[in-house]
Amino acid sequence: AAARDGRSAELAARLEAVGHLAATDVAAAASAGDAAALELIREGGMRTGQVIAGLVSFFNPGLVVIGGGVTGLGHTLLAAIRTQVYRQSLPLATGNLPIVLGELGPAAGVTGAARLISDHLFSPA
Repeated sequence: AAARDGRSAELAARLEAVGHLAATDVAAAASAGDAAALELIREGGMRTGQVIAGLVSFFNPGLVVIGGGVTGLGHTLLAAIRTQVYRQSLPLATGNLPIVLGELGPAAGVTGAARLISDHLFSPA
């Protein structure tokens, strides 16, 4: 919508060139200083952080890793997620809770699935 409404010249140019937009396009536009792309990332981080905040309060994990393709959106996304989680979760659950970006990028889901399968296949019965 930002590309079509004229709020983001960078995203509009990418949409016109390729015909569709992906998270990598938004990340590239944000890196180029596009305000609309930065706002999209912050909004996505805020919404993601709201969901994670509920999960953190319920499960009380020792670490939260944000993985997959969204890691390409970088620290702008991570900052928005952290803000929401630390603001909305129970203080005891977030006292020493690191929230970090995963290092596997888009391959995280496939790598995790392969690991689960290998653990299951090679575990003692």
